[in-house]
Amino acid sequence: IGMKNIILNISDGDKHFESAVKEYLKRLGNNMVIMENIKPSKNWTPKQMIEKDTEKIIEILEKKYWNAFKILLSKDGEKIDTMNLCKVWKWYGVIVFVIWWPYGLNEEILMKKVNKSISFWNITMPHWLAKLVLLEQIFRIDCIEKNKSYHY
Repeated sequence: IGMKNIILNISDGDKHFESAVKEYLKRLGNNMVIMENIKPSKNWTPKQMIEKDTEKIIEILEKKYWNAFKILLSKDGEKIDTMNLCKVWKWYGVIVFVIWWPYGLNEEILMKKVNKSISFWNITMPHWLAKLVLLEQIFRIDCIEKNKSYHY
């Protein structure tokens, strides 16, 4: 594919999945995925944390990735399979994926700042698992595009 993909993730740690994430990043090679982990707001009410973290995400999107295609991962987003995600891939040079964290983000406000909202079907999963599934899908699409075997 040769495109950069950015994963914006609000997280205070995903140590139990760190080795799997590193493995996918290694398989994808340099410049395929940039992981941007943002520390969550703390010591506020859940509502205040949602607002503060939503503001952080919007600030990053507007300052660093204003010209990228932005996708929000959401349980209420468009149900998308691998081949349709692959089609989205072919249209855009840089894709930024935004992943929530347990307290969530203000989806109503974020939907005004992103181009698309997608869902990994009808399941709800923790943010750290969504990040791993997303990396797996990026790797799978890279294999499809390069016409190489997915399985080793």
